Amino acid sequence: MMKLLSLTTALTTFAFAASAQEVVVMSWGGAYGKSQNEAYLKPYTEKTGVKMTMVDTDNPATPVKAMVQANNVTVDVVDLEYADALRLCDEGLLERLDTSILSPAPDGTAAADDFLPGAITDCFVATIVFSTMFAYDSTKFPDGPTRISDFFDLEKFPGKRGLRKVAKVNLEMALM
Repeated sequence: MMKLLSLTTALTTFAFAASAQEVVVMSWGGAYGKSQNEAYLKPYTEKTGVKMTMVDTDNPATPVKAMVQANNVTVDVVDLEYADALRLCDEGLLERLDTSILSPAPDGTAAADDFLPGAITDCFVATIVFSTMFAYDSTKFPDGPTRISDFFDLEKFPGKRGLRKVAKVNLEMALM
């Protein structure tokens, strides 16, 4: 069965593809994908001459699993959420990563010591950190929400809520 190399951004994977003529990267599209194209793909192409192609999808984990199971992988690098990357790695759907290919930091620090704990795994390197934030109108709620449970307290803090359209983060917050 073919497998896919997964890293959470295209930037880290370019070392393995240095001899490739073209590298196809799958990411989330929209403004995020455009930013990756400008920040990573275009500069890499300019520096190396390797053509970089971006493929957009709303959740890369789904097509990755389908491609691997169909033995028809059409992308080289994929930007996955951490939980999806762990699951796909555990299912044997991602290539094992030879961490010796990871370059040291500019100051010489080994890659294993230069990333956050847990960022370098058997199948991927996590390179993007994101967070969930809460915003509220302080004129309506001068003593605004301070805990996740406040987000779900519709009596104390009435009004609309905005959440992602996936259960991962939402379920975790509700359980907390």
